[in-house]
Amino acid sequence: MSQKRHFELLLGGLFLALAIGLPPAFHLVGLSSTFLPMFYPVLLAGFLLHYRISVPVALMAPLVSAALTGMPPFYPPIAFIMMAEGLAMTLLPFLLFQRWRLNIYLSLAVTMLAERLILLLSTWVMADWLKLPGVVLGPMSLLKGLPGLVIIFLIIPPLVVGLKKKIKQMPFLPEESLDEAKSEELAK
Repeated sequence: MSQKRHFELLLGGLFLALAIGLPPAFHLVGLSSTFLPMFYPVLLAGFLLHYRISVPVALMAPLVSAALTGMPPFYPPIAFIMMAEGLAMTLLPFLLFQRWRLNIYLSLAVTMLAERLILLLSTWVMADWLKLPGVVLGPMSLLKGLPGLVIIFLIIPPLVVGLKKKIKQMPFLPEESLDEAKSEELAK
């Protein structure tokens, strides 16, 4: 395994720890579902890491947090809804931003639109299953997270750009560059 992959694993662990640690801090002041604290590190993982590392972060964060703190709850199945949202928040940035090189704001907008659609559809299904008014519950859950979405759009793009610059300055070379360096050494 290359140094770059080791570094990505390290970052994945950091993002997972943040995704588990930030929500309890927000819960202390009653702002967790409003400001979406678990989403920040999950989105950063999606924008900065390979999907093989970011997807496990997205899937494990709600499960580990639910097991350790009871939040998000397993019943109603909010933890599982957040796992589905996390998949969108890691796979879409990987494809749109890292692979297809789309603008970071467009990538984030598409990602968050998909995440909100997953939330809305999941809430309607859950509401029907629990015999709750889905017509009210779905839009309410969307509206409650609006402050968090605004913060995400203000914070995530500059963080991604800044972190990408810092990562490029790290003392390791990408795998392709290492192969080129080996080829040049052999040619001498």
